[in-house]
Amino acid sequence: MAEINAVAIRLMDATDLKRGFLDALRALKTVELTEERAIEIYRDRLKSRIRTYVAVIDDQVAGTASIFIEPKFINSGGVVGHIEDVAVNPHFQKHGVGRALVQHLLEVCREFHCYKVILDCAEGVIPFYERLGFHRWERAMRIDL
Repeated sequence: MAEINAVAIRLMDATDLKRGFLDALRALKTVELTEERAIEIYRDRLKSRIRTYVAVIDDQVAGTASIFIEPKFINSGGVVGHIEDVAVNPHFQKHGVGRALVQHLLEVCREFHCYKVILDCAEGVIPFYERLGFHRWERAMRIDL
């Protein structure tokens, strides 16, 4: 395996779309966006206060993950962190990039005083999240519209 330089985690900015951001997302699913549409989505997400972080190695986006913070009406107005779309470019997998991203998001959740952090994931990556301290809880449900 090639040596990987230090990973820097920071909030995404629009220039990351040209630094491999979409390539990292393709590790999760096919991404069929024009650059123009990707910029529109980026702006919409900023307005929605969704925080997208990138892991950068040598000015290249190696991975990404998003989080949104939800103030609840239940639990005395407690706050929940929702982690979404953790993805690492296959060239950078198995080098701690995903771990660094998730640990960073957990720290963001601590700063917001979240009482819990939740995520949905594929069965095959459950061991990865268990190694980071997550445990199975209830069941996720979905309906495609």
